Amino acid sequence: MKVTLKDIADDTGYSISTVSRVLNGFDTNPDTKKTILKSARKLNYPIQNFDKGVSSEELLNILLIAGIEIGEFYASFFDGLNKAASRQNVRLSFSSLEDHIPKIADIADKIEEEHFDGLIINVPRFSTEQYQDLKEALPDDFPVVSNEILDNPIFETVGFDNYGGGQLVGRHFKERGYSSVGIIYGPSDKNVSRQRAHGFIDFVTYEEEMELSWEFEGDFSFESGIEAFDDFNETDPLPRAVFAGNDNMCQGFMQQAMVEQLSFPDDIAIVGFDDLPICSRHRPKISSVHTHYEHLGTVSIQKMKTLLGNDNHPGRMLNLVPTTLKVRESS
Repeated sequence: MKVTLKDIADDTGYSISTVSRVLNGFDTNPDTKKTILKSARKLNYPIQNFDKGVSSEELLNILLIAGIEIGEFYASFFDGLNKAASRQNVRLSFSSLEDHIPKIADIADKIEEEHFDGLIINVPRFSTEQYQDLKEALPDDFPVVSNEILDNPIFETVGFDNYGGGQLVGRHFKERGYSSVGIIYGPSDKNVSRQRAHGFIDFVTYEEEMELSWEFEGDFSFESGIEAFDDFNETDPLPRAVFAGNDNMCQGFMQQAMVEQLSFPDDIAIVGFDDLPICSRHRPKISSVHTHYEHLGTVSIQKMKTLLGNDNHPGRMLNLVPTTLKVRESS
């Protein structure tokens, strides 16, 4: 059976987020680090050698491929990775792709002609098959880090702890005394959507005083948040609090609710996911699971350096970056 971060957390008594930080090479309490690494070795969890890799003095030329859409998500994503690159002696070149990979051979040629040292990719609309096509077009030893978590990873992957983020929302609702809760899922074919939902639902399921009384599947768009409220408004009785799988759907839901003269959090409490800049500008300000994109970029670049310095690295490990909850007026 495959060993997971949860197995190490159960063995040591530390949270999954703490385990993730240690195994991602971030500084932490020496005793904590010693305990977690000892457990990981005992359970045969693959541990990377963080001391091995390219020199921090060496300038790296990395290509970032992303599927850009208008909105704050990609602006926040790119800003975070760009800041991380500037702090780690990395030249980050940006290339935007549409829904499908155009001329895969051209991408491989671009990488070879411009002498890129590695590739970071985040195109959520790509399927596993499209990621596999890209892998086959690249040289076997070319290092790639994906920021999109797939059910069956094709590349070394660095992503947020979406399951843990869902758990944070469930715990927050419990602490506020919200017993009847609902959820707006993201698209069910995406791992990120399912993990956020699973974390929240698992928490609610194991709390006897809490009940999941309403569910709606959206597609991460603002419009599906509006549709979610229309469905919610026909529910009887109405859930007291709602977890929206991302901030776009959360904002759409809130806008439609406010048109109907409902207020937050007096009538409904709500929490989103991603903590985009709009959350702190909105009125009321929106509670959201915070995803630190500079932190994501830092880990991604560290993994790239490890791949470049270790020919025997397996190249398909999943690395989770912890999330936190920003509590504001909406909940």
